[in-house]
Amino acid sequence: MSLLNQQIIVSLSEETADLFADAFEFVYTPWPDSSNKYALRSQLVDFIGDYLYFAPGHEVANIHSTVAPVYMYEFAHRRTKGNKNKEWMGVVHGANVPYEFGIQFYPGLSSDFDAGDRNVSLFLMELYVNFAKSGDPTPQPVSGVTWERYNSSHRAYLRVDVHPKMAAAFAPRRMAFWNDYYPKLAQVQFDTRDKVVSDANVDVAMAMLFKVVLMIVFAMLY
Repeated sequence: MSLLNQQIIVSLSEETADLFADAFEFVYTPWPDSSNKYALRSQLVDFIGDYLYFAPGHEVANIHSTVAPVYMYEFAHRRTKGNKNKEWMGVVHGANVPYEFGIQFYPGLSSDFDAGDRNVSLFLMELYVNFAKSGDPTPQPVSGVTWERYNSSHRAYLRVDVHPKMAAAFAPRRMAFWNDYYPKLAQVQFDTRDKVVSDANVDVAMAMLFKVVLMIVFAMLY
């Protein structure tokens, strides 16, 4: 049994702990090369990001899109000049913020960015200004792109990079796992006398799981 399976959920019944651990491990194992430590590191990062950001974001977008226009984007631009993050980290959480506020054009800071960074910043700011004015980020195409609305069936999103483009269904298998399968899994009850699954101990279990996952990530990094 893997380290993830061994240390995962002590507050739940053994049956429930195995059920959760097996599901997580199956979805995030880099098949077929399940022993590749670099692929495992990437999957662990996906696991954390999906649980904390991507899956909840999609669930909220699904709900909100039934009553109002929703526009979703993935910030996929990785700064190359002066980027101190390791390449395997890709685009880290919050990397979009400087581009949304035009930091690339601030006196004294512009030398830390290249032309691609400035183009991405101009692109994002134009979208935001358009949306603030009319509720539509692209009443006319911006950089040749028309930002399509997101809905629960098509799930269109804008991939923001030096060459922005529309895409659809971000990581559909992983999103379906968290937003469709995982809630059902959390409701499973075993025929035990004193131990049943509840929302409260599922939250405790997830908190403990993340401590284990973070320990594994740090062990692989340092």
